Amino acid sequence: MDWLMKIALTVGGYAGIFVVSVLGNLIPFMPIPYLTVIFLYTAYVPDANPLLVGVISGIGGGVGKLAVYLASMGVTKLFSRDTLKRLNAFKELLGKYGALAVFIFAATPSPDDVVIALLGMIRYSITRFFVAVTLGKIVISVMTAYFGKAMNFLMLENPLVGTVVAIVLLIAMTVVLLKVNWITVLGVVSEEGWRKFIEKVMRGEVELFV
Repeated sequence: MDWLMKIALTVGGYAGIFVVSVLGNLIPFMPIPYLTVIFLYTAYVPDANPLLVGVISGIGGGVGKLAVYLASMGVTKLFSRDTLKRLNAFKELLGKYGALAVFIFAATPSPDDVVIALLGMIRYSITRFFVAVTLGKIVISVMTAYFGKAMNFLMLENPLVGTVVAIVLLIAMTVVLLKVNWITVLGVVSEEGWRKFIEKVMRGEVELFV
């Protein structure tokens, strides 16, 4: 993580945040803690605008994931004609829910590269993909940036307490998000919508955590 922070500080400001976010999402199946840099940046840089940091980071994350998508798309050149026909059928079946899946996985610390690789292989709409993945990355980046900014105010009063609270909150938020069964969430929301999903959660009909 130190090398990411060095890049952010060397490039400087919001441009550094963008570069770090691109790099943090560029290599598939290898989690790089770029969100930690976003958190620490807004926590320790008093003038940092958390909304702007989050949006810039989200766009950078979307660009990084676009490279993963395009690389997966190139793999289809190795497939037979019959395999491509089956993939096209899956693409039609998936329809608009592919974008929803990307958004949900991108907006959480879930392993989104699996979904992204599949959408690349079936040549899912690149426009829908990029908009969905970027919006998802913006959501999680903005949340992280605002948590960091909240810690900035706390650390002005007591730096040691602020640092400890920041670490605890970051770990707690990550654990909770990783424990949510996002596959179940996606299935229910895709079929019945968010309202029905919330109603089922309230009635205890959905196993929300793994």
